[in-house]
Amino acid sequence: MSLIFYLTGLGEFAWLPAYYLITGFIFICNLVFAFLSNPYIYPVLYVITYISALTAVGTFIATLVWYARVRKKFSSPIKKQGVSSLSLIIVMVVLIGLLQVAMSILQQELMYTISFYLFLVSIIFLGVRTVVNISTSLAYRSQVKAETSQPLVSIIVPAFNEGRIIQETVSSLVELTYPNKEIIVVDDGSTDDTYRLAVEAGRGGNVKIISKPNGGKWSALNKGVEAAQGEIIVCIDADTKLAKDAIEYLVKHFSDSTVGAVAGNVKVGNRDRLITKLQALEYVTSINLQRRGEGYLNKLTVVPGPLGAFRKNVLLKVGLYSPDTFAEDADLTLSILKVGYKIKYEPKALGYTEAPHSFKDLAKQRYRWYRGLLQAMKKHKDMLFKSRYGSAGLFLVPWMFFNGIVFSWFTFITLIWLFILMFNPLSGFVIYRPAPRGPSKEPPRGPPSEVPGGGGGHGHGLTVAPSVGAVPQLVVEVNFFQAIPVIYIFWFFIFMILEIIIALYAVKIDGHEKKKLIAYTVLYKLFYGYFIETIRLLSQLEEELKYPMKWETVKRK
Repeated sequence: MSLIFYLTGLGEFAWLPAYYLITGFIFICNLVFAFLSNPYIYPVLYVITYISALTAVGTFIATLVWYARVRKKFSSPIKKQGVSSLSLIIVMVVLIGLLQVAMSILQQELMYTISFYLFLVSIIFLGVRTVVNISTSLAYRSQVKAETSQPLVSIIVPAFNEGRIIQETVSSLVELTYPNKEIIVVDDGSTDDTYRLAVEAGRGGNVKIISKPNGGKWSALNKGVEAAQGEIIVCIDADTKLAKDAIEYLVKHFSDSTVGAVAGNVKVGNRDRLITKLQALEYVTSINLQRRGEGYLNKLTVVPGPLGAFRKNVLLKVGLYSPDTFAEDADLTLSILKVGYKIKYEPKALGYTEAPHSFKDLAKQRYRWYRGLLQAMKKHKDMLFKSRYGSAGLFLVPWMFFNGIVFSWFTFITLIWLFILMFNPLSGFVIYRPAPRGPSKEPPRGPPSEVPGGGGGHGHGLTVAPSVGAVPQLVVEVNFFQAIPVIYIFWFFIFMILEIIIALYAVKIDGHEKKKLIAYTVLYKLFYGYFIETIRLLSQLEEELKYPMKWETVKRK
């Protein structure tokens, strides 16, 4: 219902891309038929899919093994009693495997039927998500009248042991072109020389340095807001470098009195390693693309910590930042939506953040993100499907639950099911056969042959085309549900192509990215994406298991 409400509100902007997507789907269906009738296409996709599936599942397994070792180095302690997140994941995989093996022996038709519906729901999930993200991002227009007034802007920088970078950050803020500003650095009980270096960097500019006992990022931000004189508050991280005109682009939105906050366009600044380049691609194709789409509705779900602007009286109205969650930015954003203010997105307000440069630090960062986001969603679950919160309650908050929880777990289950299906010798996944090895390379002559056992006990043997050399050949006549493995192979391949198309689109529409990022799309899809999703699942499980949690610190390069 919320999806219908949402698409209706989009008007012509939604239906135009939807038309092209439907047309594209029909084209893909035609490709499927061509694929099913051409035995020379299938072996290529077969090999690509097997390699892709092995890479994806291999990444998942490697991440589990790696996480078991690295998790001990997190600040958050490991729960010593009770069930662990890793053991729960392993139990789930074993249960899926046992269920499929049992069906392979007793109810093979049911196994194929389940496979079909997993495939169908995956297509629907991905299709809906793609249509929503692309249609809203296309519909988004940042049309704001030029703001002639220049209200005082207070830029707040919370810092804890940021001696390595604080001078550069403060100096870059002093050089911003927006004239009417004050800079407030809040030293949150640092044990290094952060305070001294911030004082040195702030000389000659309108810079205040506040020192307080360590209380966490949320308390440092609140201390800065309380000391701020400006009516507009811009909060950034200590490692964020702003484009010189970023404040001008943010401030113009506040000419509308119904706007409570504005999110900037956050990008990865340190792209000197493969892992940071993959994060840069993620910011463009996933995080910022979704943020752009939400910007069409003026209802963002997260104003990012590295660059966000707020009306001060709105911050005071919602009670400032809260210690209730470890995702203080998401928590605050949802609180602002609750009181009815618009939240805008400004793609021209650029902020460059320092991304984690090791997998351990990346895992620690995402551990905090995903647990904190789940905490924020649980805290604001009363917004779900509530019309009094407008599109935020009817669509955006449910969308957060869908994207952050439902889709992630469903993708995990589907991937494990597919992997077992492909390598389970009892599953009937025998839709090809290699020809006997021999000196002759001529294709054998004669009628198609029957694969024993393919009919699942119902007498419908799988009919395969003659093999050519040692190349697997395509099924010619097959029961619909038994053809699911073929469809899965095509589906997995199409998903990979779709990711590349989305990356191309996201880079183009962003306008501030280099196209060479697209070269990392396949690696991003098959390796990085599954690594991140595995961390997400483990983090959510540990949140539900009520593991103790502390703020995870990331080492600077």
